[in-house]
Amino acid sequence: MDFNFQAMIQAIISSVRYLGTTLEISFAALVIGIVLGLAIALLRYYNVVVLSPVFQVLTTVFKGVPVVLIFLALYLFFSTGFDPMAKSMGWSIRFKQINPMWIAIICLGLMAVVNGTEIFRGAFSSVRKGQLDAAQSIGMTRMQTIRRVLLPQAVPVAVPVFGNLLINLIKASALCSMVGVIDIFSAATISGQQSYTFLEAYVGVALIYWAVVALIEQASRLLERGLTVHMRRAVA
Repeated sequence: MDFNFQAMIQAIISSVRYLGTTLEISFAALVIGIVLGLAIALLRYYNVVVLSPVFQVLTTVFKGVPVVLIFLALYLFFSTGFDPMAKSMGWSIRFKQINPMWIAIICLGLMAVVNGTEIFRGAFSSVRKGQLDAAQSIGMTRMQTIRRVLLPQAVPVAVPVFGNLLINLIKASALCSMVGVIDIFSAATISGQQSYTFLEAYVGVALIYWAVVALIEQASRLLERGLTVHMRRAVA
């Protein structure tokens, strides 16, 4: 079987047009994961009554659920249950008016929150408890301790892991076609269907994924290096 390089190039061209969609969904999910993951991690780190065990259970549950099931469950919920709920709440919006990108962002966002919580908890454990006790002994409030002691030391540890999380989100975004979103993977599939050159299309989109992942890894290293240098200067 001859490999059709022209079909591969055409698949790459077709897929690159939707690279912005893939990155937009992945970065939006990452932001959700960082913000909510940090909040949940702090609640669990300080053992906040009621909230800490509740989020511990939820994190454990969602950690064991495959991402594809989250996509299917949320899409079924929105497609069958959103309109009745909207009517009961008096909303004018209906399911057909919702951009499917939002469903994809919510699905990947849940994945990012679960992973983000564990990333921050691991980073917090790298901070010596004696430093937190020292901050408390000189009269710092809990928020001051978090802002001036905990986060400055935990963030450089978490950055490379969040880089890996972003890579996983980009790869998981290939499931977005399940909710009607055209991303680089589904665009390559469509290109392959038109000429029955699926192998060439998948090799082409794999090259795009590889290039994006390589750029993210390099940016993550540079950011980690910069944060580490900044923290050393602050300590000195």
